[in-house]
Parts: sequence; C-alpha cells; structure tokens
Amino acid sequence: MFLLFRPPLDRRFIDAGRVSCPVRGGDIDVDRCAGCSWLVSFDDASKTPSIRCRPDCVPVGFLHSSF
Repeated sequence: MFLLFRPPLDRRFIDAGRVSCPVRGGDIDVDRCAGCSWLVSFDDASKTPSIRCRPDCVPVGFLHSSF
C-alpha cells in the first residue's frame, strides 16, 4: 500500500522565527531553511506556520560544525 499524504513527522512548526532542524540537531532561524536543499515546502500563511523537510541523511561532520 502506498501513502497518499506525507507522514506528519517531517512537518516542523515555526515558533518565534525559529524551527527545529533535524540536520543541525537544534533550533535555527527559519531564514536558514530557505537555502537548504532538503526543504520541501514552506507554509507561513496558515494559522500554524510550518516547514516540511526531508533530509536523505545527516552528515556526521556537519553536526559538529558551528552554526
């Protein structure tokens, strides 16, 4: 059976201009999502603004770099 909708796990809610980033492992400014290649959609017009991202993998070295 195939899924008609994306699983809700890839939806990240925006709170005070920040969002939880699965790649960086913490909250970041939502402006940084705009240039991310894993960004799928950006919904800032709804009552609960959110983004959808789907990282293929999380590079190990990337987690240790400063952001």
